[in-house]
Order: sequence, then structure tokens, then C-alpha cells
Amino acid sequence: MCRPGLVGLIVAAGYSSRMGTFKPLLPLGDKTVIAAAVDSLRQGGVADIRVIVGHRAEELYPVLAGLQVGIIENSRYAEGMFSSVVTGIGAIAGEAEACFLLPGDTPLIRRRSIKDMVRLYHKTGAAVVYPVFNGERGHPPLISSRCFASILSGEGTGGLRHILAQFDADSVEVELADQGILLDIDTLEDYKELTRFYVRRHIPTYSECLSILYKYQVSDKVACHGRAVAAVARRLAELLNGAGLNLNIELVVAGGLLHDLAKSKPNHSKRGERVVRSMGFSRVGGIIASHMDLELAADYVIDEAAVVFLADKLVQGDKLVSLTERFRLALDKFAASPEIVDSVLRRRRTAEAIWDRAASLVGTGSLEELMVL
Repeated sequence: MCRPGLVGLIVAAGYSSRMGTFKPLLPLGDKTVIAAAVDSLRQGGVADIRVIVGHRAEELYPVLAGLQVGIIENSRYAEGMFSSVVTGIGAIAGEAEACFLLPGDTPLIRRRSIKDMVRLYHKTGAAVVYPVFNGERGHPPLISSRCFASILSGEGTGGLRHILAQFDADSVEVELADQGILLDIDTLEDYKELTRFYVRRHIPTYSECLSILYKYQVSDKVACHGRAVAAVARRLAELLNGAGLNLNIELVVAGGLLHDLAKSKPNHSKRGERVVRSMGFSRVGGIIASHMDLELAADYVIDEAAVVFLADKLVQGDKLVSLTERFRLALDKFAASPEIVDSVLRRRRTAEAIWDRAASLVGTGSLEELMVL
């Protein structure tokens, strides 16, 4: 949990004019947009959360009462978002050490992102900590109380961004594997995209996977292998789904991209699993943990882990190869190490068993066509 003095401010006072409907109360899965925004901060460890209300506030009160948050009323909400920022900062000035400032229509921030930002703030004492995804700043910034006086005395020309720019020399950015920091709701299409992101929030997107690989300084060689494995795994999964299975394509692709995340480290499959589980991606972690050694029951049904396991064994470097070629290379390389040879043979048997099971579902010809794509 974040230490006392850290407040989460959520701005939900505007007209939602571009969207054409009241955004805070739009459904998002089994909750509302405003509830999802509160959950994002709370799951990240922020205990003191306050929501700034204005337009249609009376409709928000009963919802907010159930969320156990503080309410800050902005009677000047018609003047625009900056008036809500000033109202919120004014309400916490003198008691808060720093605050997250989250627009209510940017509700899906990953728990790990909030924690990483707080950790960097405590380490650096920065005036502002900006969340960044793929080089682009998003929400919510973590703003130190050192900025409060300038915000409260500002006229709003240029908005909050203009005021915070005065503190750039004493601010920091943190690169996050979190596409949610850029996802707001201005249009119906934005809302649809946010809904899709919510449904699959426990699986990193393709871009988030690439960000994770970059964050953990994975070599270009390993990253290229991961992209190749992900592509083969996707094609395998699509073939199998066409034969009646119900494999999660996004999970398969994420597992393929990240399976060698910790390749340069000892026991890299377990280490990689721990990394992604700490980010909230437990299903991807399970795939990473099993991509080296996968135990199959006699009556097993091919799942996402089996697809990634097989795809990994069909790719040498970033090139598609047959199982025969892939394991011949490994057996030649480790011929002088009986214990390693035993492991290689065990993996070959597992890969061949998955191949045979897949062939029984889609036909040997379809799998062989895969090898020449």
C-alpha cells in the first residue's frame, strides 16, 4: 500500500460532450467506467481516493457511495477540466504529499504501473512522474505537492500541461508495459476499444509484450525468435480452432512473444514466469514456465501451452524448421552431455506427441502446409 499523504484524484466532472453520453456511468464489463478507474488506483495501493464531480453529480453520488471514496464538488465545472484540477488540488493542498491525477475516462491503469510510479517517486523525489508507453506520455501523472501552488495560481491558459512543463527539469518518465495509460473515451470507437482491452486485460497486448521485452533488455536475437514463435503459434492455434478447439489466440501470441523473456538468466523459464506473474499476467506466466518441459497426460487436450511448446520447437532462431531438423541440431550440439541429451529427447517426444495430436485434428497435410508458409 502507498504511504500516507499520497492521494488519488479522479476527475469526473465534465460534460462528456464529444462522447454524447455520460462517460462515468457507461458499463465496462461488470462495473462502470468510474468504478474501474477507482479500482485501478486502489489495486495499485492508493488508499485515499477522491472523485471530483460536477455535471450530473447527483447521478454519481449513489455509485460513489458504494465505492468508498471521497467526493469533491466543483461548482465551476462548466469552465472546463482545468477548473476541476484546481478544485481537486485545492481540496488536498496542505495534507497531501503528492497525488495521482486520473481523468475518469482513462480507467484501465494496470496495478503494476501505479506501483512502479510510486516506487520511482520515492526513489527520486521528482516533481512529476510521467507514465510512458512506447515513448508517449499518458495518464495518470504523479504530481508532487511542490507543483500545487503553481497549479492553484495558474490561469488555465495552456492547461495543466503548460504549468507542469515548468517543472520538467525536476521530473522523470517511467516506461510502462501498459497500453491502458493511453486509452481514453472521446468517441464510440474509443469506448469499443476500451471494452475490448478490458475483456482481455489479463493478457498483454502485442505492443505491451514488445514493451516488456524492451524493458527487460531482451536481445534482438531472442526478440526475433519470440516474434517468429508467436507467428507460428498463431497459425497453429487458428488451424486447431478451425477443427473445433477454443484456443485463446491472444494468449498464444503473448506466450510466444514472451516465452524467452529471461533467456540469458539461469532457469529462465521459471524466472520469466515470475516476471510476468508480478505484472498480473498469470496465464502467460504458466505458458512461459512450461515452454521448456511440458508434462502431458495420456488423454490431454491441446491447450495454449502445448501450442507454444510445439511452435517453439518448430523455430530455430527465427526460421521455421521441422522437428527432425530442430532436434538433430540440439542432439549434435550436446552429444557429449548425456544428461542434456536425455532432456532433449524428452522434449522431442513431447513435441512429436503434440504434433501427432494436432495432425489427428486438422490433418497431416494441413500441418505440413504450415511448414512451407
